[in-house]
Amino acid sequence: MLYPPLNARALRYLQQLQQRLKASGSERVKTHTPAVQDVLQWCSEHELVPANSRQLPQFTFNPALLNQIAAVQRSLQQACFQDDITHNSRLDNAAINQQELKSIGLTPRQHRVLLKLNTPAQSSTGVTAEFIDSDWQHVPLQHYDALLVVENLDCFYQLERFNLDLPYQQPLIIYRGDTLYSKGCKALKAACLEQSKPTLYFGDFDAKGVSIALNEGYSAMLLPDIAILQQQASPAMLPDQQLQFIAGIKTKIVSHEFLPYAQLLCEQLTGFRQQNMQGMQLKPILTR
Repeated sequence: MLYPPLNARALRYLQQLQQRLKASGSERVKTHTPAVQDVLQWCSEHELVPANSRQLPQFTFNPALLNQIAAVQRSLQQACFQDDITHNSRLDNAAINQQELKSIGLTPRQHRVLLKLNTPAQSSTGVTAEFIDSDWQHVPLQHYDALLVVENLDCFYQLERFNLDLPYQQPLIIYRGDTLYSKGCKALKAACLEQSKPTLYFGDFDAKGVSIALNEGYSAMLLPDIAILQQQASPAMLPDQQLQFIAGIKTKIVSHEFLPYAQLLCEQLTGFRQQNMQGMQLKPILTR
């Protein structure tokens, strides 16, 4: 009879247990937890432990039993807890075992970033590409002299409607992302910071946007002149739920150039949406 393989919860439990056993040699655990119940049921079905193990108040695990579990998993082509699949793609994991574990391993967009090409490219079929989805690890960072991260997707797709005054010859422009591209953006930004490249943030001038610029390693925030912002900013563009970020912003040491922007936000509690910056001259304001 074919029994279901261990689920992701049980696999993680066994991985953590194996690490602990390297120091202790054995571990007596309470059996009432779901992960232990899953493991003991699977083990009893494969005759690795007595059938009544799940009903006992406690059970002792040792390295020999864990090695037996791993051997059975591999023989049945099930995901083995001793194999580190957390850094594999789903395609790679499929080549190792027949089990689908979407919660373990790299998600399809884990390393992906959405790029805006500085010069649109035309394919052999005549299709013009201005935006591309790419693995950030394949982006030749040496070809770019700065990173510009754009917050809102509508502004990213229509960036030509904004007057960007950038003192760079070849900036790399990417979408910051939400649940889809945020991990790739974070990794690419970290790589740029390691190479001491300027990292610019272009998003809403509100408490959340400024907090992102100050706390996530950006060297500058793309903004209009302070005099224009003072005229255009409005309390209506600073959502009440963002007021929680104000106290943290006040504790930050910012550059002399960024100070009046921080004061405008924190003292007058006004904001300005990225979409409303169309047509204004926007320049990098150093944050620190």
